[in-house]
Amino acid sequence: MDQTISTRELRLGMFVVDIDRPWTETPFMMQGLLLENVEQLRALQHYCRSVTIDRSRSVGDQYSAKFIDKDDPRRGADGALRQHPDIIESRIEAQRFLKVAREFKGRIHTTRLPHVPRVRSEEGRSRIDSELLYCAPIVDDVYRALREARLAIDDDAAIDVARLDGLVGEMAAGVQRNPDALLWLTRLKRTDQYAYDHAVNVSVHGMVFARFVGLSANQVRQLGLAGLLQDIGKVQIDYEVLSKPGPLDEREFEHVKAHVSNTLKLLQAHEGFDAEVLGIIAAHHERFDGTGYPRGLAGMKIPLAAEMAGIVDTYCAMTRERVYREAVSSQRAMETLNQLRNTLFRETLIDQFLQCIGLYPIGTLVELNSGEVGVVIQQNQVRRLQPRVLVLLAPDKSVERFPRTLDLLMQPETADGAPYRIVQALPLNAYGIDPNDFFLA
Repeated sequence: MDQTISTRELRLGMFVVDIDRPWTETPFMMQGLLLENVEQLRALQHYCRSVTIDRSRSVGDQYSAKFIDKDDPRRGADGALRQHPDIIESRIEAQRFLKVAREFKGRIHTTRLPHVPRVRSEEGRSRIDSELLYCAPIVDDVYRALREARLAIDDDAAIDVARLDGLVGEMAAGVQRNPDALLWLTRLKRTDQYAYDHAVNVSVHGMVFARFVGLSANQVRQLGLAGLLQDIGKVQIDYEVLSKPGPLDEREFEHVKAHVSNTLKLLQAHEGFDAEVLGIIAAHHERFDGTGYPRGLAGMKIPLAAEMAGIVDTYCAMTRERVYREAVSSQRAMETLNQLRNTLFRETLIDQFLQCIGLYPIGTLVELNSGEVGVVIQQNQVRRLQPRVLVLLAPDKSVERFPRTLDLLMQPETADGAPYRIVQALPLNAYGIDPNDFFLA
């Protein structure tokens, strides 16, 4: 959809397909330009009075944004916009995300949408709100299947492994389309039952990690299934030991370590169960320096996927509260993992995981250089320090009545004209905000 506009209306993220003079008379030697920085924008404003943009090839907030025609009531008598379309679009996006997220809070979804979300070629992923709506019933089914598996074990009956495998395959497809949406669902669907939450959390994070490092679709699914099932043997561990508030003694620790063999026995009872998944489960507590269990494997003897599962399991455990320990922030968990490089885990995998999850993971509270406070709702696949942020608090830390999103990659400007940037990640409950609940109320 082509649209001719004044260069005064240019914004970062727009794709310019034509200009009002020959391209050879400008610093841009090739026709067609995606505006990625302020220097490009100012150069076009210097050389041209009008340009033609293509919304379908623009990115971020500029993609397929509805432009305001000259007769639109949002224009004043002088023809000027009363509210810039960038702001309108960012608020529409914010309200769309909030509406979907609020709908999920504390609700069980059984109705599945008939159409798989479309992967948008310009972004390489599906729209986050569409993916949330599509995958929410799948995640709810996973929780139900885990509870049924627990009951089956208690009744000494067979676990429905085929159903769990199928559900993991559906989640894996969602991770391929939009990993951020599945990470959000692990937060929005969180319950007060650690075992189920941890299983889903590890499964999704494991698949996101596997996708990031370029493993095949089948390997992504295998890591997801291993994450979902790796702790089911804990149902045979004494609850008093698992919930003990203090450190375990040697006998208790040996009892807990038995959950690995318990899990393997339960799954090996199913003829034809994926041997690769069993291998991941068997070694997800092994450590690079040989201090892990049950076999004390070290270095490259630990399968790649098993070591990845161990990293994910450690990260997810740290970022969730337990009866004997409070949760730590994602940033603190990342710092701890960074200190474990080439001891518990190999350096290259730690580096890859840090890049995968990012310094500001999904759901992180951040303070911006404008003084505003927001929550990270989507990662930027190219530049992890410039995610998409939903603004929650105004510069004076009052509640933002009209939330909007900011795509920091597009370098939106503050009221002072400086590009927005993140100043710092904030601790949990900063300014009284719980990012899991505050904006969903």
